[in-house]
Amino acid sequence: MYTSTCSAADERVYCPECRPATEVVLDHGTGDTICTECALVLDAHYIDEGSEWRNFADDGGGDDRDPSRVGTSGDPFLNTKLSTVIDYTNKTRKSSATGVATKAPPRMSVPDAGVASENTLVDGFRGIPDMADRLGLVATIRDLAKETFKKLDEAKGCPRGRKRDSVYAACLYIACRNLGMPRTYKELASVTAGGVAAKKDVGKMTTHIKKLLGEEDGQVMDIGVVSATDYLRRFCSRLGLGNQEVRDAQEAVRRVEQGLDVRRNPESVAAAISFMVVQRAGAGRSVKEVSVATGVAEGTIKEVHKDLTPHAQMLFG
Repeated sequence: MYTSTCSAADERVYCPECRPATEVVLDHGTGDTICTECALVLDAHYIDEGSEWRNFADDGGGDDRDPSRVGTSGDPFLNTKLSTVIDYTNKTRKSSATGVATKAPPRMSVPDAGVASENTLVDGFRGIPDMADRLGLVATIRDLAKETFKKLDEAKGCPRGRKRDSVYAACLYIACRNLGMPRTYKELASVTAGGVAAKKDVGKMTTHIKKLLGEEDGQVMDIGVVSATDYLRRFCSRLGLGNQEVRDAQEAVRRVEQGLDVRRNPESVAAAISFMVVQRAGAGRSVKEVSVATGVAEGTIKEVHKDLTPHAQMLFG
C-alpha cells in the first residue's frame, strides 16, 4: 500500500471524533483519507492530481517498489534526431477502378543519411558497456571508449559484420591505456564473440584506430604509456597474495625498471615477478596457475623468470 502523510496545519483537515486539526494519511491505493489519531476514514475516493512516476521495474508489488515512470536517461554521445526510413520495396498493386496493375509509389517519409550511422552508434553504445561490465571496468573507461567509438564512426572507420566486437574491445583497450588502468589484449578478447583467440583481431583493430584517428587529428594518437606496475596489483589480487607480498612485488618491479634492461612486455614482466613472489612466499602456485590468473602464456612467464632469476638478490634483497 502506497501512502503519504499530510500535515493538518497545511491541509486544514479536522476529525469529528478527535475534534482538533490532525495529521492524516492518504492511501493512494484506495483513495481514503485516514485520521492518524483514531483511524477514522475522513474522506473516500481521494483523487491524486500529482504526476504518476513509475518505470515498471518492480510491478510485482511490495512497499519498496520504485514509483518512477520515466525511462532511462538519454546517452549524451548520441544525437537525438528523429528520422524515418523510406520503404523502396518494388511492389505492384491493382486499381480497384480499372483493374490495371500499377507500381506502388514509395511510402511517404523523410530520408535521413545519418540513420545508418546512428544505428551503428546505438549498437556500439550497447556493446561497449556490456563488455565493460563483464570486465569490471569503471564508468570513466566505458565513457572514453564510447567517445573513441563515436570518433571512429564519424571517420567512417567502423567495419561491418562479426569484427564489430573487436572494435568495441579495441576502444576499451585504448581507454584503459589512456586512463592508466591497462588491460591485456587477451583480457579484452575474452569478452568478444571469438574469445581469447580473437586477441590478434583486437590488436589489429587497435592499430587501425590509432592510425585512422591519428591521421584525422594530424598527429600520432596517444594511447598512454604502461609499465609492469600497472598490471601488478591486479595480478597479485587474482593470486590471493597478501599486502606484504604485493609491496615486495612492486619494489621488485621498480628495481627492474630502474636497473635492468628487460626487453619484454610490461604484462610479461608483471606476471614473472608475481610468479617469483609466489615462490618466495611458499604459496605453492604453479606456472600454469599464474598463467591462468595473469593471462600471460606459460612459456613467456618461464622465459622472463629465467632472465630475472640471476638478479633475484638485487630485486628482493
